Amino acid sequence: MTIHDELILALTQPNEKGDVPIYKMAGVNGVPFRIEESTFLSQGEQPDFTAPLPPQGITPDIVIRARTFPVERWVAIEVETDMDFDFGRSLQQVKKYKGKYGVIVVIPKEYERFVPLYKNEGFEVYLWRAIRIWECMQCGHPSYVEKPIRPKCSAKGCDSKEQRLKGIKNAEFVEA
Repeated sequence: MTIHDELILALTQPNEKGDVPIYKMAGVNGVPFRIEESTFLSQGEQPDFTAPLPPQGITPDIVIRARTFPVERWVAIEVETDMDFDFGRSLQQVKKYKGKYGVIVVIPKEYERFVPLYKNEGFEVYLWRAIRIWECMQCGHPSYVEKPIRPKCSAKGCDSKEQRLKGIKNAEFVEA
């Protein structure tokens, strides 16, 4: 399990208030969504920049199809993690979705300084923050940290550095 998987789960499940974060972001309620939805672009729809499209098309993390009669609207949500955040690669990827979808980018709170660059390109941006739950592989003791670095075990008498991500809690998604 990765932090990316945990964030997708947190976005698609009801939070403590009973709200599903992706519905709040997209301004809809209870509509179908798809995870890792591959979409093919015809030759005329290909974005005009140097990076070639992968042969199978484009794959946003979450795609929402919102139908409000008589309009049908598609929203792509792309989630970026703090483990390997690369603004240039992220921007290049979401630009591929721009013509076909309304795009929402979800980035780590610690990279808030990149928000104006996304907004300058016309993207909605949300910031995320969560507490990671790490489990010691030696004694099973949980550790709770907000940073992406694996902690040493915090149990008394155990100094193991072997931790695995057990999940996240208190995930917050705030509009930038």
